[in-house]
This record gives sequence, structure tokens and C-alpha cells, in this order.
Amino acid sequence: MKALLKCASVLLAAAAALPAQDLEAGAVERIHIIGASVSGGFTDGPMFGAKAPGESVSLHRLLKRWCDGDAKVTTHPPMEMWMLFRDPAKTGQKEVLMAKRRKPDAVVAIDFLFWFVYGYVSGDPEAQRAAGLERGLALLDQLEVPLMVGDLPDMRGAANRMLKARQIPSVQVLKRLNRRLRSWAEQRGDVTLVPLAALVKELKHEGSELPLKTGALRTPPAALLQSDRLHATRLGMAFLVFRMQAALQGLFDLGHALHGQRWSFEEFVEAAGAEEELEELQQRLASRRDR
Repeated sequence: MKALLKCASVLLAAAAALPAQDLEAGAVERIHIIGASVSGGFTDGPMFGAKAPGESVSLHRLLKRWCDGDAKVTTHPPMEMWMLFRDPAKTGQKEVLMAKRRKPDAVVAIDFLFWFVYGYVSGDPEAQRAAGLERGLALLDQLEVPLMVGDLPDMRGAANRMLKARQIPSVQVLKRLNRRLRSWAEQRGDVTLVPLAALVKELKHEGSELPLKTGALRTPPAALLQSDRLHATRLGMAFLVFRMQAALQGLFDLGHALHGQRWSFEEFVEAAGAEEELEELQQRLASRRDR
């Protein structure tokens, strides 16, 4: 299980502010989640070379709480999602087949494509990574329902124990592959692209503003990532889904209860079980200001 078991996708964790977008489809009553380790709620820890245990939460837990019974939310087994990196084509096909059996009205695939592009390749890296993306898109094309798909983030800077330099596409290749992904999404017409690339850049290098009721809290860079600098913490997952909320609303028809569902950031924090993490972050930042 080495360093890879971890990785996945991306943290993501996440996606910049998304415009509400009504997708062309029937009424959404069932949502299914596929993806890799971020969606599966991967937690870093000593088993993977970390000094201390990490914490995260699955996308399924957060979406289920947000839907609150107004839509059924199902997911692929998290451990298999964590292992997508080992054989993206085989495991990805398994995820898609299970999704089809669930007969969802929409599929959320935030980090599904990550390992079709990342990982070790032989021969021409650009050609091989482009071919991998096409394999991932072909699998998603088997799902004839509205999709929410994350674009491809730049994960340079992730802990070497999780992601080696040779496994990471170049910046130029990522740009080209994201252009191809946008073209595919436009051609399908029922795909919402979640801008993980922008959110990951924000989380890693700039820090984020958490929209608390008491006032915005500016986080330091990487504060919402686990020590592997690849996967989101509980608080990071709360922030990711908060930023996805407008796009989630857009999955539902105007008359649906979830079309107008608007949670505060604190509600996502509670759903993620991240209250203690938020409090510790606030105390840490306050102590810095007092010095």
C-alpha cells in the first residue's frame, strides 16, 4: 500500500465559487458519488509516513446531510475509491457500472479523473496522459445523466511520500488537458465543471477566507490540507462543499426543496464534524496576532 494509497485526487479538496446552473434533465431525486480518495474521505497518518494522524470526512457524508432526505445520496465504497490510483481503468469502470446500477438522476465525480492523468507513465508523457484522460472521459460518457466533474489541479508540492515528481503532469500538459476537459463538458451540455485547479491553488498558496457569521477568517496557505499537502482536512472538506453549493442547487428544478437550499459555512462545519478544527485554527491565528 505505499505512498500511493493515499493520493488521490486532490484535494481537494475543492472548487471555487460556482454559478448556479440548471442542467437539462428530469427531476433529480437520486445522486451518486464516484471518485478517488478525496471523495472517499482519505485520512493521512503514520501508516502512510505522517507524524500524526490526520482527519477528513467523505463527500457522501456531507452531501447526505445537505440533502437531508430531500434527495437520496449513494456512493462507491470509500476504500475502493482510495485505491483508484492502482488501476484507474479497471476501478473506474467498476465505479461507473455500480453508478449505473444505482440509477441516479445525477452523478458527482469531483476527483474521478485525477488518476487517469496523474501517476507513472511510459513513453511520451504528454501523449500517455492525454490518452488516460480520454479513457476517463469515455467512462463518464457511459453515464447519461447530469454530471459534476472536477477539473485537473496542479498538485506539485504534495508530500513526496504521497506523490512523486514523476507522477505529476507538467503545468503545460495540465493546461492542455483542462482545455480538452472543458471542450468535452461543453459538447455534452449536461456537465458542471468544478474548478478544483483554482481552489487547490488558493488553498495551497494563497490561503482562503472562511465566511464565518462573525466575520471572514483568513487562513494561512495549506491550513485546510492534511500534512500530506494533498488531501483536505474536515474543515477543508466543509469549505469544498460550501463552494460547490450553488452548483448543487442548480441540479434541482425550481420547485424542488434543494433548489433553494442555502447552508451557512458553519452548517457545513457542523456536518463535517470540524468544529474543533475551526476553533483550534481561530485560536492559533489569534495567538499570532497577539505576538
